[in-house]
Amino acid sequence: MPKTTQALRRYRIILKILSRTGKYASKDIHQSCINSGIDVSYRTTQKDLEDLRDDSTIFGRDLGIIEDKKTKKWYSENIPKELYAALELGEGEVDALIFYTKTLNQYSNYPIFKEISEAMKKVFESSNISKQVQELFQSETWIETEKHERIKGIELIPDVLDAIHRKKIIKIDYQKFEDVKPKTHVFEPLLLKEDKQMWYVIGVNIKHNNFTTYALDRIISLFVTDEEYVPRTFNSKEYFKYSFGITVLDEEPIDVIISFSPKQANYLKTLNIHHTQKILIDNSESFIISVKVKPSYEFYSKLLSYGNNATIISPPDIRNHISDIIEQTLNNYK
Repeated sequence: MPKTTQALRRYRIILKILSRTGKYASKDIHQSCINSGIDVSYRTTQKDLEDLRDDSTIFGRDLGIIEDKKTKKWYSENIPKELYAALELGEGEVDALIFYTKTLNQYSNYPIFKEISEAMKKVFESSNISKQVQELFQSETWIETEKHERIKGIELIPDVLDAIHRKKIIKIDYQKFEDVKPKTHVFEPLLLKEDKQMWYVIGVNIKHNNFTTYALDRIISLFVTDEEYVPRTFNSKEYFKYSFGITVLDEEPIDVIISFSPKQANYLKTLNIHHTQKILIDNSESFIISVKVKPSYEFYSKLLSYGNNATIISPPDIRNHISDIIEQTLNNYK
């Protein structure tokens, strides 16, 4: 492969031209490099052509590049389409890549995501992206995502991902907030999941043979063993289907009917409170929905965040639980 990203960019232009029908003078190929924003001498372009013709190790194959001695023009009938296509991005692909890369900035404090950003930078430098667009990639002023602070436990992400990939059993010392001392757990890691800027690993606790969620920030120590586990069937979408956040309760989901003030309607239509949301009534006086969930702490917290703009209609026990929380809150201010 090319020794430098600049060489790769020049090769891309040359291969793009020679992949077309016809023969091309080296001066025209050189001008195409200049037009693409590559500052290169005519002699370097000639040397690139000779290297691509004579050195099959550059791309791991003979590209069949030939110089017509009579006309002093270059051509090829053996450049695989997938080779030069892989070096070139369409306008929409460039926009998508920039947006994707910029959204990763929210994890800029995470060591593993810094490596991803560096990898993206190499892609930009070695492809057909213009200097102007590359400057846009470097800019930090035109798109801003929610920032994720570097929290305890994120340094474990690479080890957890490696264990999941290699299907290795993990042993951890884990301390819940309410526990005085940490406890040791051995489990099969299946999924790394983020929720509200916190990271969790979901796996099967070997002792109890059940799905368990561990917060990375509460892991005191982690050891990836050499022992492999037999892959299990795990569908993340189904597992979290009725959850509200990271908590998955061992109970059946229930239908909860909630009444919102009409002014909340447009927000809830744009961003559903839950993927099971169904609109029951939508008029100038009422906006009533139903959701099928396993009510958890996250569920109650979300509903309480709407204040007097949300009211539980049914079931009665959920309504009463919300009422008790509100009453206890009022007592705190008496």
